[in-house]
Amino acid sequence: MKLFPGATPFQRWTMGATFLVVAVYAISQNKESLVEASRTRLTSSAPTIIDGDTIDFPNGRVRIVGIDAPDDDRPHLKALSSAALRQLAARDGGLDCSVSMFDYALRREDQCRTDPRSFGRLNLACRFPANKASVGATMVAQGYAVDYRVFSGGAYVELMQKAAQQRAGLWGVDYEGMRQLAVLKAQVPQGCSVGTIKK
Repeated sequence: MKLFPGATPFQRWTMGATFLVVAVYAISQNKESLVEASRTRLTSSAPTIIDGDTIDFPNGRVRIVGIDAPDDDRPHLKALSSAALRQLAARDGGLDCSVSMFDYALRREDQCRTDPRSFGRLNLACRFPANKASVGATMVAQGYAVDYRVFSGGAYVELMQKAAQQRAGLWGVDYEGMRQLAVLKAQVPQGCSVGTIKK
């Protein structure tokens, strides 16, 4: 199978060289951030919970990668999601976050690479120190967040579907609001290809 069928050898060579130059440039621009994020580990027994997917530590703010919790456009759901994460963190010894904690084994699809930082936050995976449970998986399974497909690779889709069927957490409070959030976060931005999206 030929890439770029119909293109001359020179055109294929030019397109390949252009791709290589762009890739090298992009990697060089993000190298520092990638190195910093890969070495970063933030831990606190009493972190400040901003919302259901964002946490403040004394040395930085973290966005839990692979999930999305309700934001300011759904204030009643945001408050409940934040309270749930606060209670879980208090019960299970706080939060421990790093790049290496993401549940790679759960992925069934390729995911788009997220920047190591977004809006001043580090994009990390987190666990509860007391039981080593995934914060992302727990929040989705209990119905307080949804799978953010493009960054999770679909890791939490089945947990989300089960929570929706059982009307767990926020699904029992505002099913339609959570359904709309889940549909929005299942969308794949242009340029990202993660295979077939389950409805």
